[in-house]
Amino acid sequence: MIDEDVFMFRKKTFSKKWVQIIILLLLSISWALIISTVVTGRLWQIDTLQSNLANLPIWLTLNRAYILFFVLFYLGLHFIFSIRDMYKWIFEKRWILGVLLLVFLTVNRYHGDSIGVYNEWIQPGEGTAASIPIVGETRDIRSDEFLVTTPAVLASTYGDDAYGKYNNILRGTDTLNIINGVYGGYATLGYAPWELVYLILPVENAFSFCWFAPLIFGFLMVMELFCIISKKNKLISVMGAFLVICSSFYLWWGFSPYYVAGPGTIVCLYYFLNSDKSWKKLLYALGTAVCFSIFVTNLYPAWQVPLGYLFLAVGVWMLYENWQKVKKLRGKDWAIVGGCVLFMLSLIASYFLVSQDYIQAISATVYPGERVDNGSFSLYKLMFYSQVPFYAYQEIGNASETGVFFSLFPIPTIMAAYMWIKQKKKDWLIGGLLLVEIPMLIYVTVGLPEIVAKVLLFSNSTAIRTADILGLIQIVLIVAILSRRSECVKMPVFLAVILSMITGGLAIFVSQKYYPEYLNSMQCVLMFVIIVLFCVGLILELKPRTKALLAFGFIAVSIFTGIYIRPVMKGLDAIYTKPVAKEIQEIQKEDENAKWITIGLEPVLSAFSVSCGAPTVNSTNIYPNLKLWESLDAEGEYESIYNRYAHITVELTENETAFETIQADWIRVKISYADLSKTGVNYLMTGGEIELKLDNGYAEFEKTYEQSGIAIYKISYL
Repeated sequence: MIDEDVFMFRKKTFSKKWVQIIILLLLSISWALIISTVVTGRLWQIDTLQSNLANLPIWLTLNRAYILFFVLFYLGLHFIFSIRDMYKWIFEKRWILGVLLLVFLTVNRYHGDSIGVYNEWIQPGEGTAASIPIVGETRDIRSDEFLVTTPAVLASTYGDDAYGKYNNILRGTDTLNIINGVYGGYATLGYAPWELVYLILPVENAFSFCWFAPLIFGFLMVMELFCIISKKNKLISVMGAFLVICSSFYLWWGFSPYYVAGPGTIVCLYYFLNSDKSWKKLLYALGTAVCFSIFVTNLYPAWQVPLGYLFLAVGVWMLYENWQKVKKLRGKDWAIVGGCVLFMLSLIASYFLVSQDYIQAISATVYPGERVDNGSFSLYKLMFYSQVPFYAYQEIGNASETGVFFSLFPIPTIMAAYMWIKQKKKDWLIGGLLLVEIPMLIYVTVGLPEIVAKVLLFSNSTAIRTADILGLIQIVLIVAILSRRSECVKMPVFLAVILSMITGGLAIFVSQKYYPEYLNSMQCVLMFVIIVLFCVGLILELKPRTKALLAFGFIAVSIFTGIYIRPVMKGLDAIYTKPVAKEIQEIQKEDENAKWITIGLEPVLSAFSVSCGAPTVNSTNIYPNLKLWESLDAEGEYESIYNRYAHITVELTENETAFETIQADWIRVKISYADLSKTGVNYLMTGGEIELKLDNGYAEFEKTYEQSGIAIYKISYL
């Protein structure tokens, strides 16, 4: 038998938290290695495309184990500490923890960009194991990132004038960095201030920081806004943040700065009014100025206009609720306000001054400059929430266009209207949201008269984009309903069940009508039940414990929807470890003034070339290079085709130069050998089987490089 004193000593020792944590650390490390080894060795199928990547199984195992360790350790803490106390501490330290998480991701060079696509298209299987995702899979639909934004960012890092106003790599001519690249100037502070980190950190670390900063700060800002709306209801605030930031809409489209800037403006202004110390008021006023500037300068009216109405309604309500504090502002407080307004105006003016070339050029384009909309039937899109949780797991086609918030529309609107009618003391937040929702609902159903659409600025949006923001309004209403309803607002149970079943049935019907093969019978039944339960919970007055379960249910659906959408990538090896990337950079060192053109594997190949620092004339025209295209079209016959934002596919032909539209943002340029010299290109890079007419009489092509399907030719003109 064990001596009783020894047993008691061991019991006391084992009960100490630090001993339990050490044991948890060891268990987490062990299980992380075991699980990642099994997954990598048995479940992960390494195809021939990846088989040449150096040390792939070992690299995947260790990197997956590293990430899994933190997940297991976090889950294990639930068995050591009081769950209530742990999450209370996490909520109180949310901003510190958010910053620490961002630092961790930055140091480890993690990001969720689908640049792994380059490993599939450019010299497949060449390079390092970091060319493929550690977790998840690349998403072709995120082409706006790996074909446009990421190449633009990397293009702006080259040369002595890196991060200057222009770079000559995109489009093969001077292109504004502030639009999609990185501009290290004052205007960036009021456009995307996180990008200034490129001036401090190595490129790969800065890339990770800028990839996650809008996501993390967006979550925190949205949560802070919902804290204000819910009157400090922590669980409902966290639930609302998950419904927004982990939504199919947000994660498939990309991390719009509007979700930092819009909530941030209101949150910073709120804390400015509710702070006593002058230094805090100054910081919050500066935050308000920067956030408002970010919202104004990120020009995408299709979302900006309806979002503006949403945040205007919330902002007006917040000022109304804090009007007495506005009236108590002192002289020095108004001096802070005045100074920060001037600061904000300087940021906005600086941006428009720096980007005026782009604004003038894009405003005069056929696409998107001439796009005008008076509205149309797009309300059906709101009902796609019955299928969005599955987008990451089964192919839907264009998950960005079909991505929506899990909004339960129209129940939040119906319930908000019911509350407004029943309440004796009117809730002006709900009233304001319903008010701005009315013209949006008309716009996305029958449309608005042209003059009304112009006056309300909806003509600068589109019905399909406005429908997206109507979904966001439903999320705000859900937060308001769950946290602000009074006891007098009750609806009969039978009516709640009927409305919920109609809503669930309608959502499934819309899904089956537009995507009849997407949800199977079991999924339809599952989503119908989930939607009905959530709707009933939203309509009825619930006990605190039941309401908490409802909130946790919303969080669970959000996590399931969003957790697998983006891959986990490490660094930029998918680009820089390709043999041809090194060849391009060597050529550019020897011939700094070289210009390039690419044929084949479009539009991936031209995006890859600019990422490697090669000035490429047919890289994505974020605004048209009219000087080049007009030199090839002296009569202006094709101006309506090339005067647009466009990906550019090039073919060489013995016939006359011609332009063709592939789709709204993609054109084909058939360049005559006789006109090739007008482009000023010195190098041609080809991907795949490309036949060149070597005896064309106008240009000679000397092959200087060929490997794994990629060839480079030096061009000499006759």
